[in-house]
Amino acid sequence: MSTAPTLSVGQAISYGWRRSWSNFWRLLLVVIVFAVLNGAASFIGFGGSFPTIDTSDPSAAAEALNQLFSWQNTVLGLVSFVAQILVSIFISLGIIRIAVAVTAGEDVNVGQAFALRGFGRFLGGSIIVGIVITLGFVIPFAPLLAVSIATDSVVWGVIGAIIGVILVIVINLCFSMFGFVIIDKDAPGLSGLGESWRIVRPRFFPLLGLHILLALISIGLFIAAIVLGVLMIIVGLLVTIPLATVIIFGLYALSIGSAYRQLTGEPVA
Repeated sequence: MSTAPTLSVGQAISYGWRRSWSNFWRLLLVVIVFAVLNGAASFIGFGGSFPTIDTSDPSAAAEALNQLFSWQNTVLGLVSFVAQILVSIFISLGIIRIAVAVTAGEDVNVGQAFALRGFGRFLGGSIIVGIVITLGFVIPFAPLLAVSIATDSVVWGVIGAIIGVILVIVINLCFSMFGFVIIDKDAPGLSGLGESWRIVRPRFFPLLGLHILLALISIGLFIAAIVLGVLMIIVGLLVTIPLATVIIFGLYALSIGSAYRQLTGEPVA
């Protein structure tokens, strides 16, 4: 009888830490390119007209507000919003590509991180997961909020919010591996969502613990980078912050990649 794959949190974090340092310079280049892409998407909407509002002159203020909410600025804002979402999803898939490649025994390949294969499936799955997560929060929260308003008691609203947050965490975590399945197994259509649910569900709490530990380690590293940078007379921040950012980036990506390999019963290179 075959046993279900196990997940060693310590092994995943140790692997992520070691491989982040051995691929530091490649990861630094990836982080820089990702930052440029994200920044470019954020500044798309800045091509519109953003007037200064003079509150001392009501007519001028009204005219400035009309200009601010003109159709040109509205369109540019929507374009910027969509661009940021698409770039964010593209970057997320690139991170997954890196994690899959490294845990398979390859070095970080900067070009590979920006390939488009699987992007459509990952985009479609991300949209579905986003909808399910939204419903997972709204369904318990909305009726209890209504009860809270009707009874003039904030307790029901708080309970609804807590239940909603718990459901969001569960849904997000259970579908967190579908991108890995798309890249590693070339899963067709949206089958990666079901496969992610299947491999995560039996080891939900160890994976949750891994995410919590990674968050705590990341916060600790960032605080340490700030403190060390300040001790180096502020200029040190120009070294410690980028250093911490790259290591946190690699640690998180490669630790989760190691977890994926463990959950699927595959060896971690």
